[in-house]
Formats: sequence, structure tokens, C-alpha cells
Amino acid sequence: MNAKGGVGKSTLTMALAETLSAFHGKRVLVIDSDGQMSLSVMVLPVARLTELRNQGKTIPGFLASLLPGKTAIDWRSCVARNAGDVDDARSLSVLAGDMDLALIERDIVASGEAGKVREHCQALLREAKEDFDLVLVDCAPGISVMTECWLRECAWHLIPVKPDILAVSGIQYLKNFKQRAPEAPFARHLGVAINMKQAGSATDEMIHEFLLANGEMACFPDAVPMIQHIQKSALCTTELRSFQNKYPGEAGRALRAMAKGLLQRVSAMQPAPELGVERALPPLPQEVPKPLEASRKAWLDKLFGS
Repeated sequence: MNAKGGVGKSTLTMALAETLSAFHGKRVLVIDSDGQMSLSVMVLPVARLTELRNQGKTIPGFLASLLPGKTAIDWRSCVARNAGDVDDARSLSVLAGDMDLALIERDIVASGEAGKVREHCQALLREAKEDFDLVLVDCAPGISVMTECWLRECAWHLIPVKPDILAVSGIQYLKNFKQRAPEAPFARHLGVAINMKQAGSATDEMIHEFLLANGEMACFPDAVPMIQHIQKSALCTTELRSFQNKYPGEAGRALRAMAKGLLQRVSAMQPAPELGVERALPPLPQEVPKPLEASRKAWLDKLFGS
């Protein structure tokens, strides 16, 4: 989750899910909890996605079944397996999204069923452990009903960041939101993932270095570059392709390194002593960033209050 849109959250969610499946054999469930339903389009052919939407077998369909007067459906009946178009990433499944999500969220609030919905989402995550190794939730920007639900119920949160001022500001937005109710449960911070980094951009490099130097951010040392191949991956193909074909060169290398680091962090983080209490991530080896130019660093220091 990042409060700023356009940072490549959906693309990174898809890419990490396919990498974890292809190179680590993980059974991954991705949940499209963004009304734009970008992730669903990325991992399912249009015809299959349309069929799921028509049958109500989507996240909004599941949530709508929890409203008063409705019969709750089993979330498992909405899972689309063998998602994605990478030939060696066949352990990927998806709970597809729908543009009706914003309307369902309004109904949840109006009916006073937000608590019930959170309980069912908590149960979903708990039950998913029987069939999946990891669940990745793609959240909408800003704090919507469902975004807050996932932030409260998931074990960790990962912050994708496009290296620009507004996207970095989204990190502070999330921190401020958490501090509004410090006693409430909240997903533990897993780190910041740099996405859509422009090669040769001094500004992008400066922002990445700043985040690496800020230990609280737990920024991943590898960044996913801005390349045309990843931009083209935004529509699921009907024919399977290789991981190398979809994520060539530096993009594939960065994704493999990030997926490996993600698994290391999940494994290393000990359970918090109580809900809502977060422990610091263990130090991970990484290169010491070069000193930042003082004039360029000033606004970043001001942004984070350091």
C-alpha cells in the first residue's frame, strides 16, 4: 500500500507473486482490493475475468454476500487458480477485483457491518494458510474501508515507492495514519520497495540513497527499473511466456533479489508480543549509500522531520 497512486503497486504485486511462484515454488494468493481492478487484468485473460465478474466470484462479490439479508459465500469459491501468464509460475491464484468495490464499501458503512467484514477478512487470511504460503493484497491508494481492513488484519505491509516527492510523501501519510490509533492492530512494516526507477536519473538515485540511509524505512537495496517490458506486462496474455521474456535483464534480476529479500525478512521477523506492536527488522547486509548532496537532501529531511 502507498497512499499515492501511480507508483506501480499492482504491477509490483503481480511481479513479486510470479517471482515467488517461479523461483521459490510458493503457493501465492493475490487479492485485488483496488476498485481500479488493475491487478485482475494483469493476471487473468479478459474472458475469464468477465466470467468471474458475471458470477459474482470476486472480492466485491464476496463482501456483498456479507451484507444484511444476503447469504455469505465461501471465499474459496471465488479463487481463480493458475493465474498469470508465466509458464513456470503456475502456483499463483487470485481473488479478482471489480469496479463495484467502492459501491460495496459504501453499503458496508451504511449497514454498520464494517466490524463483521473485518472478522470475515481475518478468517479469510487465517484459512488461507491451509492452501497458500503467502497472500499478497493489492490495496487502493488512500485509506478506504477495505484498505484499512487489510492494514489492520494482514501480518505485514510493504510500501512500493516510485522515487518522486509525492510517492515518498505517501510513506509519511501511512505512518501518520497508524499513529492516529496506536493501540489498534496494524500490519508490521516489512520495508519500502523502490519501483519504476529511471536509469541515469540523479533524482531517482538520490531518493533511493536517502531511503537506504534511513534505517526506519528498511528500504530494499534493489530497485525495479522503469522499462518498457514491465509496462507491457499490464495485460495478461492468452499464451504462456517465460519469466525471462516477461522480465528481462535488470528487471528480472531486481525482482528475484527483492523476492528473496522479502522471504528472508518474513522469516526473520519474530511474532510481535501483542497485536499492533511492531519489532524492528533485523539488519540486512547492503552497500553503504554515498553521501547525499546537502541541498538535495534538505527537503527529504524536512519531510520526515529529521
